[in-house]
Amino acid sequence: MRTAGLAMVGALALTTALPAQTDFYNTDRGRPLLTEDALVIERRAFELQAAPLTRTRVARGATQWTIAPELAWGVLPRTQIEFALPVGIAERASARADVEVEGLEIEALHQLNAETIGWPVLAIGVGVHVPGATRDGASTTGMLRALATRTLRWGRVHLNAGQLLGAGDGGADAASRWTAGVAIDRTFVFRSLLVGAELVAADLPRMTGAGSAGRTEWSAGAGLRHQLSPRLAGDLGVRRRLSAGESAWTLTAGAAYAFARPSRRGVR
Repeated sequence: MRTAGLAMVGALALTTALPAQTDFYNTDRGRPLLTEDALVIERRAFELQAAPLTRTRVARGATQWTIAPELAWGVLPRTQIEFALPVGIAERASARADVEVEGLEIEALHQLNAETIGWPVLAIGVGVHVPGATRDGASTTGMLRALATRTLRWGRVHLNAGQLLGAGDGGADAASRWTAGVAIDRTFVFRSLLVGAELVAADLPRMTGAGSAGRTEWSAGAGLRHQLSPRLAGDLGVRRRLSAGESAWTLTAGAAYAFARPSRRGVR
């Protein structure tokens, strides 16, 4: 009887705690991988990327820092809107650090379906980047994205593809005319931990400069995301450029905080 009682208490604890501790596997773009899953946050839920920090070693003696706070809102069923305000800091050995607001990024992401035996999760996204006032000559650009996620016995597979709409400087997340990425991850539910790796191809990436126009650049990355509390998840990631030329390393770190629990039928 004592064993049965403990089992019942444990089951009750799991049913009340696990729903609030599963957001760690809902990966976002750049947190920790560039390739994200096709799942969106639930309706009426809010998620804040408070101060995600990215450090890129562009070349010897040149480092680019980016802080991009972001807010995601589940505005409709299977639909979320994201607002981001990236701030870039360029450091060079022989010059002062340049700080600028890169602009405002807005994206709507809609999940088309729930995963079934025959179909993966599919989602489409449309975003716009409005450049900051300090960017002379920069124009507003858009990005059309397609995402897919498939759950297998050993983990998940994610496919992302993006196409730049418009011309000019697209900002931090839309600096390439097109992007494509594949990622795999594995979740450890009872440890609230996700580990993943990716391979990404991009055209006209920001960090290669104007001299590499028209060249496809490859990069590989790995990262992990851990649920620190029922509402807070932290992430760490690393990426390396694989294309010819001087290698560029990118390190990322951040935390996501859920403002409200996703609403569920039958649960107050």
